Amino acid sequence: MRPAISLDEAQVRANAQAWRAFAGVPLWAVVKGDGYGWGYAPMVRACEGVAEAFCVADADELREVRALTNLPVVILGAVAPDRLAEVLRSGGIPTITTVTELEVAVAVLEGMGAPLRLRVGIRPAAGWSGLSLEELKSFAPALAAAGVEVQAWTHITDIDAREEQMQIFHEALRAFEAAGVRVAGTDAASTIPLASGAPGTSVRVGVGLFGATGGASVPGVQCAIRVVAPVVRVERHAAGTRVGYGGTMLPMAQSIATARCGYADGVPKSLAGADDILSVGMQYVTVQVTRLNDAGDSVTLLDRSRSLDAFAAQCGRLPHEIVTAFGNCARANGVSIEV
Repeated sequence: MRPAISLDEAQVRANAQAWRAFAGVPLWAVVKGDGYGWGYAPMVRACEGVAEAFCVADADELREVRALTNLPVVILGAVAPDRLAEVLRSGGIPTITTVTELEVAVAVLEGMGAPLRLRVGIRPAAGWSGLSLEELKSFAPALAAAGVEVQAWTHITDIDAREEQMQIFHEALRAFEAAGVRVAGTDAASTIPLASGAPGTSVRVGVGLFGATGGASVPGVQCAIRVVAPVVRVERHAAGTRVGYGGTMLPMAQSIATARCGYADGVPKSLAGADDILSVGMQYVTVQVTRLNDAGDSVTLLDRSRSLDAFAAQCGRLPHEIVTAFGNCARANGVSIEV
């Protein structure tokens, strides 16, 4: 007996369509981390024909995704100079940060007869690729001299600092203009900033494909993950009975259900105490019987009727953590993809 953890591929596609309509600009589907743990193939399949590009973390992920699609693939992380040729020739779009990388990229693109269009970014925080504003100002003349068009990007790493980070991005755009660099497109919004209205000529949506919005209302976006725990037993206990690990006591005599799904399956232990969940163990949850389905044989912990953001908040986790935890657990045990 195991919990049923599944991804509704049709809902992922519907979410991609909803985000594209909401943004009003081309959508780039972020499938890094092996599709947030759910696998590259189902995520690429769901978004093919809706997204105009895919986004991955590095050159190795590009190889995986390239086998599944002919669409452009944006690489969010840094690419070593000795792999730039490989990346560019396979339709990857890397971030360029040095004169050496620029020279390699220009030579490869000219050899391919491809447009001299490169991705250059403002680094928003440590851990991301791109340049600081001062570094970019120094680099801009080399870009102008090479005659390249720039796809300018940034990433809002702190929604509370959004205005400040966007001001720096706009200053970078002015620096490009002052140096004579043509900006062919801007990419500043990922899921949560986009839900708040961040601008750009394209948008990156990753966790939003699974139904997260950061709490904002985005028409048509629903949770694409379903987690159903089969009931092992239902028992009635006296007041004062200890439930699960720790000191939780039943305040009155009542019936509770034990269901097969725990933190080994991706359910955060911190969900205990929320939404009639009494305890979360490694393999089991105990719940109020009011949480059972009509047949009394299962507990639905998450599905499209529930907000992924609200569920994550109840767990004290980011939606990204919830998505990847369930994805990795489901894939390890044979993920179910609903079409």
